[in-house]
Amino acid sequence: MRGPAVVLSSILLMILMPHAYAENSPEPIRLCVSTLQNSSHNLIDTTWQRNQLIKAFERVNKGKDVTKGKAARIETILLASNTETDPAVRERNCQFILHADVIEVIDSGTTDTGNPRPHSIQIGSSPADPQAGAPDDNRAVLSYRIMRAGELEEWASGVVKAHGLSPDEILVSQLMDQTANQVANELRHSR
Repeated sequence: MRGPAVVLSSILLMILMPHAYAENSPEPIRLCVSTLQNSSHNLIDTTWQRNQLIKAFERVNKGKDVTKGKAARIETILLASNTETDPAVRERNCQFILHADVIEVIDSGTTDTGNPRPHSIQIGSSPADPQAGAPDDNRAVLSYRIMRAGELEEWASGVVKAHGLSPDEILVSQLMDQTANQVANELRHSR
């Protein structure tokens, strides 16, 4: 008699466990991502930048805590504008809106504000020596604002910086990864 009762109870547990798991996992956070702005002096495709940011959020959603149901998924919704009162926010049922602006992208081979970037020179080497100047880092800076849907005041904001020897495209991609991680942390810790 014990055999059928054990089998029946294990079947009930298998049926009820996914429901209990679903109740304990946090609700997804719906984040509208506005068209990115580019305030830097470099010509960078803002559509490409936003695609990099969306891909970065997809990678954030593949994290261990999200797959185990400990952290909320970030559902990204693309907006066609960067205005504060885009009607698509209400239509798409967004909870938050992300506005991002690439402030600067500087290639180490260019100059800052008309002055060449300083290079270090090793003592005892000639200026023509290719190893005499230490390679400068390229750098990029992005500022972002997170707004709650229906509110005109800023909910959170931040500045993200990336630097390295990578070309501009790779550097901007790294900048978008850092932005997605920082925004996801802010949204998840607000709950």
